[in-house]
Amino acid sequence: MQQNPFLAILTRLGTFLLVMIVLSIMIFVLARVVPGDPARMALGPTATPEQVGALRTQMGLDQSLGVQYLSYMSGAIRGDLGMSLMSQRPVTADLGQTVPATVELVLVAVIIMFAVAIPLGVMTAHFRDGWVDHVGRLVSLIGVTIPSFLFAISLQLVAARHFGDWPIIGRMDHALQFSGGPTGLMLVDSLLAGRFDVFVSALQHLALPAIALAMAGIGQITRITRSAMLENRRKDHVLTLQSFGVPERVIIFRYLLKLSSIAPLTIMGLEFASLIGNAFVIEMVFSWGGFASYGLNAILQKDLNAVTAVVLVSGLFFIAANLVVDILISILDPRMRRKEAS
Repeated sequence: MQQNPFLAILTRLGTFLLVMIVLSIMIFVLARVVPGDPARMALGPTATPEQVGALRTQMGLDQSLGVQYLSYMSGAIRGDLGMSLMSQRPVTADLGQTVPATVELVLVAVIIMFAVAIPLGVMTAHFRDGWVDHVGRLVSLIGVTIPSFLFAISLQLVAARHFGDWPIIGRMDHALQFSGGPTGLMLVDSLLAGRFDVFVSALQHLALPAIALAMAGIGQITRITRSAMLENRRKDHVLTLQSFGVPERVIIFRYLLKLSSIAPLTIMGLEFASLIGNAFVIEMVFSWGGFASYGLNAILQKDLNAVTAVVLVSGLFFIAANLVVDILISILDPRMRRKEAS
């Protein structure tokens, strides 16, 4: 008897809810025990002790950690993540402005990652020990070992040196006078508004940061895809297909690729957290203005509400990505469904 898929999803959501609660407690406590007084940092060195004390009271920092946490979470459940000391605006307003930029960057990086890594992994496995395999392995090794920020800076230098008109900072050409749209995703909003010129500009601005962000994942997924293809090629059913004279391309694309895509998908759940982490640096290099750079500034300014909100949103992204990956794997691999049902 198979388990109800909706029940399986609800079970996973319950597990993820527990993870979010633990994550919220950890980041809330860590943000408040690190050295530095956020009230003093917000008011500056010239503020009097009375002014600092008043701001601490206003922020609730004079209460116990337990009371502060419950107060913060009760507000978070209602959609109130507090005020940001940096921008003097609600944190939700800051996130609404910055999160779409990071989401767009990460999604394009994921598309590039799979569009390059999966075919490269298949080719390196098919042409094992040939020049294609050597080149592919070298590319994957470079992607894994070189930090993303070095790729980012190198791409900027190459673009500035050889492609003088290619944009290397920002999300679009500000001369185009486009204020955005309902989704905050520049590519989507420009198409919805019928502004193809903005779409092209946004795509050009996305190219370099997305490639720099995707390089580590390309290296990792290429290596895993190659290993999975080589391992599955030795399975009995594949050898049987070869003995019956089934064309190689049919074996690769109909049988081997589906079976070998499970391992890269599993890694993708972990890679998503890595993409968010690397986006902190990539956004700073390309002046991207996403929520990763917003989070980095919040950490430097010890903006407690902003830091906590950024970590919680990152956790939600990670959980959502893993949930999607779990569903895709259960669709691709019937053994997972039978395992869940047992």
